[in-house]
Amino acid sequence: MERGKDTWQLAHRHANEFLRRFGDRWTRAHRDDLIQDATLAAFRWAGDARDPDRFWAAVQTIARRIRLRGIALSCRERAARQALAVPEGAEGTGVPSDTWFSIAGRRVPAHRVLPCLRRALDRLSPLDRQLLLGMHEGFCCAELSVRSSRSEQCVKTRLHRARRRVQKDIEECVRAADGLDS
Repeated sequence: MERGKDTWQLAHRHANEFLRRFGDRWTRAHRDDLIQDATLAAFRWAGDARDPDRFWAAVQTIARRIRLRGIALSCRERAARQALAVPEGAEGTGVPSDTWFSIAGRRVPAHRVLPCLRRALDRLSPLDRQLLLGMHEGFCCAELSVRSSRSEQCVKTRLHRARRRVQKDIEECVRAADGLDS
C-alpha cells in the first residue's frame, strides 16, 4: 500500500470511526490523542503492509491496543497515586502504613522498602531502567526491542538481570536494616 496524504486521511477516518464506539469517560477524554497515535502507527504500518485490503482491520487493532495500553497505564497511575497518599501514622513517608511486603523472609512496611527501591533503580544503567519501566507500563519484549534497537533475546536477558539486581539490592537493604549483616 502506498503511503501518502490519502493513506493518512483514511487511517485518521478509520481510527476516528472505531474509537467513537467507546463511550467510556477515559476514551472520550483522550480520543483526540488516541486517534493521532493510531493514525501515525497505521500510516507506518501501511508502508510495510503485505495485504492492503486489511488496512481497516489493522487500524482497528492498532487503535484498540493503544486504547487498552492507555487505560491500563491510567489505572496503574491512579493506584500509585492512591498508594502514595499519606495516611495516619505514615506522615512524611508517602505510603500507607498498612502496606507490607515479604522480603528476605521478613515482613517489611512499604515506607521502608520504597527508598531501597529508588536507590536500586538509580544504580541500574539507563537502558536497563528504561526497559524495566517499559515492561511495567505494559510493553511486551518485542515492542521494547524495537524501541531500544536491541534484539528481543537481548531485551529479555537485560530485563531478567535487571530484576535480579533490583531484588538483590532490596534484600541487602532489608537485611542491613535488621542488623543481620554486621
